Amino acid sequence: MTSADHLKNIPPWLFCLLALPSGVAGWGVGSLLIPYMLRKHGVAVDSIAAVLVIASLPNVWSFLTSPVNDLGFSRRTSVLLFSALIAFFGCAAIFCVDGSLAVMTVILFASRVIATLIGSAVGALMSTVEPSIRGRAAGWYQAGNIGVSAVMGGALIWLSDRVPLPLLALAAVAIIFVPSLVVLFIPETPLPRLAPKLLFTAFFHDVWLVLSARRTWLGLVFFLSPVGAGGLTHLISSVGPDYHASGDLVALITGAGGGVLMGIGCVLGGWVCDRVHRKTCYAVFGMFVAASAAYLWLAPTTAFTYAIGDAAYSFSTGLTFAAYTGLILEVLGRRHRGAATGYALLGSSGDVALLYMTWLDGVGYRYGGARGLMITETLLGGIGAIILLLIARHAMRCWPHLTDIPVLAAAKTATA
Repeated sequence: MTSADHLKNIPPWLFCLLALPSGVAGWGVGSLLIPYMLRKHGVAVDSIAAVLVIASLPNVWSFLTSPVNDLGFSRRTSVLLFSALIAFFGCAAIFCVDGSLAVMTVILFASRVIATLIGSAVGALMSTVEPSIRGRAAGWYQAGNIGVSAVMGGALIWLSDRVPLPLLALAAVAIIFVPSLVVLFIPETPLPRLAPKLLFTAFFHDVWLVLSARRTWLGLVFFLSPVGAGGLTHLISSVGPDYHASGDLVALITGAGGGVLMGIGCVLGGWVCDRVHRKTCYAVFGMFVAASAAYLWLAPTTAFTYAIGDAAYSFSTGLTFAAYTGLILEVLGRRHRGAATGYALLGSSGDVALLYMTWLDGVGYRYGGARGLMITETLLGGIGAIILLLIARHAMRCWPHLTDIPVLAAAKTATA
């Protein structure tokens, strides 16, 4: 395929809206609204945590379900179909909040499975955009996924205390499904229909090309590293008392405020990733994350330290998440039959890093309190970022064809 087959003249911010169906349903409803409502109904915190852990499992093995998007409907149809389905499950979760925890677990688990399907379908669409704007597409996507979704979750929590349950459910359905309609404005080149045997052969060949590529294994070094994994985001609200921060300050910094800062970081990070080597961006942004944790480690344990440190951590994590998604798209390249599965395979590696860093941060807190947590985050992230920067520089020398600056590469192609 020529460059004409890539999506052109598509505003990258459209991918911010396409991130909302899975982001709002999985994060805004599943991780913010439902735990809040369950707690109001008297459910113990440890029971809520158990529900959320089980419901989050599909994130790790999303590559097992993503072939549905490569072997079934078109990616645009998948986005619309699964967005409608996940809106239904979000509505069901709200109405079942005073019911059985087992039923709630099943609903949230199913919702996360569908969220991963939406994510891989959108990822496959992003992989077809011009290489010179993939960084911005990735940044806007992550801004919607973690920034806007958190703000929408906070808005739904606010509504839950003020409107009847049916109106709350209706608002959730609208916020989840309506943004998916923008996929109609994104053209998709239809693939030729194949007999089942040929279809599966083409699919497995495309996935094998992803798995066997040198750029994939180089990318996995970055994705599986502790650099910029964001483990502290899951624990930062729990260490507020260690810094003498009030409940209102914790809610502001870790809720809407943190979401906005992450979103801004994502958009800025995506813009930078189209102008600088993405592997270098990944490492440097990871250093910013480690520096934020170092500030929380070394500064006095005051509310001011907590506010500034967490704000810096949220912003720099947004930068890193944009580089992470942009690098996934760079590693994946242009795929025909295995784009969604390849995207999910690479994305799952980042979830592994997030899980083990959250666990290690918790171990650090167990043995050293808040400072132990921050030391863990600083040392693993900082040392890892230095190593990744050296790897990125080595890759630029040894494999320059794998490390073109996207905007410059596009300019070379245009003038060739």
